[in-house]
Amino acid sequence: MSRCTLPIVPLLIFIFAGCVFEESKTELVPPSPFGFAPATPAVTPVSFAAATVSSAARVDSLGCKIIAANRQLGIKPLFRTIGAPDPEIFHRGTTEVIVTEGLVKRCTSDGQLAAVLSLELAKMVGERETAAGPRVRSAERTQPLDVPVGNDYGGSFGSSDQVHRAELAKYEYELRKKAESIHAFDPQASARTYLTAAGFAATELDAVCPMLNSAADNRTFAKQLGGETVKQ
Repeated sequence: MSRCTLPIVPLLIFIFAGCVFEESKTELVPPSPFGFAPATPAVTPVSFAAATVSSAARVDSLGCKIIAANRQLGIKPLFRTIGAPDPEIFHRGTTEVIVTEGLVKRCTSDGQLAAVLSLELAKMVGERETAAGPRVRSAERTQPLDVPVGNDYGGSFGSSDQVHRAELAKYEYELRKKAESIHAFDPQASARTYLTAAGFAATELDAVCPMLNSAADNRTFAKQLGGETVKQ
């Protein structure tokens, strides 16, 4: 009987030893070489309620009407309405135009709201044109070729081919006109064009300019949602 119980004793000692002694733990390297966790800035999200159905539908309807009447813009942004009382409007790239319900309610007519949206669309197009560069905006026209015919070669006073001179003058005029249009982009003038094409009076923009000037100081949601507001 004692012979059977003797081999069990070392096994029990090994089991109890494993319970008594703690296992060695691998020490982790801290994320900072100075031995403490790096401080991360706290991000305070801005919460906002959903806009009323009537305000959101009004913005979307007028925005789509302006886009449909100005297909030359080449953009189809989404029109979003935030249920916030403070007036604010901004855009994100060429994909979204975001306006607060507070600004929507300040527009007493559809013409005023259309003017607000048209001006923001004009700013969106202006930023796109500036970022695209002149070579991307339109194909460069090559200079007209000077092909002498017969003995028509340039002498002391140049070629006597007046047709080529006229073509060259027209080419240089188009280049100057294109360069001037790049630097003379006016968002308000473009917004008036969008308004007229959509069936609204261009003077609606004059009525909303004071309202937009005060709304330009509010950038709460523009900062939170990654949009940009450009003062004009």
